[in-house]
Amino acid sequence: LILTKSISRFGRNIVDILNNLRTLSALNPPVSVEFETEGITYTGDGKNNLLIALLSALAEMESQQKSEAIKAGIRWRMAAGIYKFSVQNTLGFYRNHLGRLVIEPTEARIVEYIYESCMEGASPSEIAAALTEQGIKSPMGKDCWLPDTVRSILRNEKYCGDALMQKTYTKDFRTHKSVKNTDLNMYFKENHHTAIVKKEDWQKVQEILAVRRDGKKVATLRRLTNRFVVSRVKDGLFQGYFILDSRWSAAERKEFLQIINETLNLKNERN
Repeated sequence: LILTKSISRFGRNIVDILNNLRTLSALNPPVSVEFETEGITYTGDGKNNLLIALLSALAEMESQQKSEAIKAGIRWRMAAGIYKFSVQNTLGFYRNHLGRLVIEPTEARIVEYIYESCMEGASPSEIAAALTEQGIKSPMGKDCWLPDTVRSILRNEKYCGDALMQKTYTKDFRTHKSVKNTDLNMYFKENHHTAIVKKEDWQKVQEILAVRRDGKKVATLRRLTNRFVVSRVKDGLFQGYFILDSRWSAAERKEFLQIINETLNLKNERN
């Protein structure tokens, strides 16, 4: 037996609700579902099928109305330039305990390296290969960098302090799948946050990408100055903590902590 507060908590989609109920009742032994608010127990014998179908349709309608209200609130904040976009997979930024967008210095160095390499003549493929060779994790935590990942970082206006919002949106509230925005308005806020790269450098990179494609010429790329590039946890219970590599020796851990302390001292002096 599954005890549920209400049908709207069991599911927000009439098709999913009915399919899941049928699946549960077809198990051996069958599983019943009791909905406390409605005072209904589904046992698969067909007694309450019509009533559950009607209440499920109401739950789906309620879900749709809430979805539209949430979308309207998000778009209002986008138009006002105060919307807090996700930085979970965005290299160089994280949100502190107050929800403010903050530059992550060790990741920001990777971003600067990517932009500097591009302006020095390296293609996205060459930059991706260099980052992979140096053992630097991608924004998704992968060992191997893809040229498209580098290209998306080079084209991302957030690195020069601007924000173009609603690039994607959830088209169907039932699936919650984000799609590329080709139908709705987008919202642009200049100087939205602190930049990692200068705006003129970002613009120069856009011009380079517009006229150049990956060629056969191989550029010689320099390595990052710091040996350690460490990920910072961007959400959850351990937000703000650094993730250390368990393979590091005691000397390497000491060197990393020294780099972090120097970075924090420099940040305090600027403040």
